[in-house]
Amino acid sequence: MGIRISGMASGMDTEKMIKDLMKAQREPVNRLQRSKTSIEWKRDAYRDMNTILADLQNTLKDLRLSSSFNKKTATSENDNVTSARVVGKPTLSSYTVEVLNLAKAGSPPSAEFTTGLTDSKGVIGGADFTIAINKDGVEVPISVLGTDTMEGVLNKINNAKSGVKASFFNNKLVLTSEDGKPFEVKASGSNNLNMGTSTPSTAGTAGTPATFKINGVEYTSKTNSVLFDGIDFTFKQANGGNPVVVNTKTDEDAVFNMIKGFVDKYNAVIDTMNKKISEPKYKGYQPLLDEEKEALPEKTAEKMDNMARSGLLLRDPILTGGLNELRRALSTPLQGTGVNKSFDTLSEIGIGGPPSGKYAYEENGKLYINETKLRESIRTNGEDVLKLFTNYSNETIDRNKKYNESGVAERLYDKLKDVMEKVTKEAGSAGRAFDDSNLSKKLTETDREIDRWEDRLKMIEDRYWKQFTAMERAMSKSQSQGAWFAQMLGQK
Repeated sequence: MGIRISGMASGMDTEKMIKDLMKAQREPVNRLQRSKTSIEWKRDAYRDMNTILADLQNTLKDLRLSSSFNKKTATSENDNVTSARVVGKPTLSSYTVEVLNLAKAGSPPSAEFTTGLTDSKGVIGGADFTIAINKDGVEVPISVLGTDTMEGVLNKINNAKSGVKASFFNNKLVLTSEDGKPFEVKASGSNNLNMGTSTPSTAGTAGTPATFKINGVEYTSKTNSVLFDGIDFTFKQANGGNPVVVNTKTDEDAVFNMIKGFVDKYNAVIDTMNKKISEPKYKGYQPLLDEEKEALPEKTAEKMDNMARSGLLLRDPILTGGLNELRRALSTPLQGTGVNKSFDTLSEIGIGGPPSGKYAYEENGKLYINETKLRESIRTNGEDVLKLFTNYSNETIDRNKKYNESGVAERLYDKLKDVMEKVTKEAGSAGRAFDDSNLSKKLTETDREIDRWEDRLKMIEDRYWKQFTAMERAMSKSQSQGAWFAQMLGQK
């Protein structure tokens, strides 16, 4: 950059004049900057749509699985005798349960010592000594210090791997066998835990198992809680000769809530998409440049940017086509072997369009649930409801046949995948700095064009400065010559 002379001879504000001239020259760059912002906004709007579509697709995962519709509940005729709850996949609709004897827990061998201590955190005091625990002829020594607390003693015994565990409650130290085998406790000398030279454990008592019959077959169990064929039975009292019937049925609430959750999510998604593709476009509003934002009040600038942002996806073909495909997937009757024609559409199980009325057309494909009808369908035609959502076609050649034989959830899942792939091809994925999407390519080309224009503008600005500098030098030289002539004439 050469020397810049600003108005020294002419008195003009050269810097302001050049700045004003450059404003006109920068207009192509401004247009590119506005275009870049619009492309970024459109890219982000597309990506927002993909986020909500992915959320809807995630909701469909359970609806595609037969296991989601086969959830069961178990009900006992008499909970006071036997209660039941489903934890797996029961294969039968009912079970007869007869409890012959309840299980009684045994008591393991133990040894207890009444100490003079009341606080487990207090120091036991007295002389140091050794505890030896003998089980099956194997003796494990444990050193105890007078400065140990009762908690410290418990930790030493419990970590000694002697097959015995220790606890302390109400001044009593109790040692209990872990494996049911008796043991002997020896102490090396006098101590404040009141342990003698040799203390044998109790023999313990053996427990008695529960004896019961399920569907006429007799079984035993160490506890009164038994897992059988996916059901957790809990025995509470014997009822020999008076079997209790436990019935299983489809968990109507679970299936209903799963379907309702999908319908709510679907309605929210299509509402957002419909608003986006029908959003008005305001002519005359363009993204503001940074200097324009600085010159405006914050709320005004925000409002103008929102107006410029509106309508970027107006009547967008990808989203419009996607919505049409989603509606078609929901309304096309299910076909195939074993399909009940009375339950081959959503409307036949209680899921349909808005009630007929003056403004029904404004719902744009929103789904409504007839709760009574849907619950009745789940309760009495559960298999048909399952097929309507989850049916899978093995067809590999005829695409139309595969589509018609696929359940509603299968169709929607695939169509959402198609729409999201189209959006990704157009706008890329969130979180990725670079991709080969159409809008990313446009942004790259726009950035290159901006860089080319910035180089060109720098050359233009330098030319202006050279021209004005040359003018200032010429005027300065002229003024100097005039002053010299005036001086010469004055001397004569």
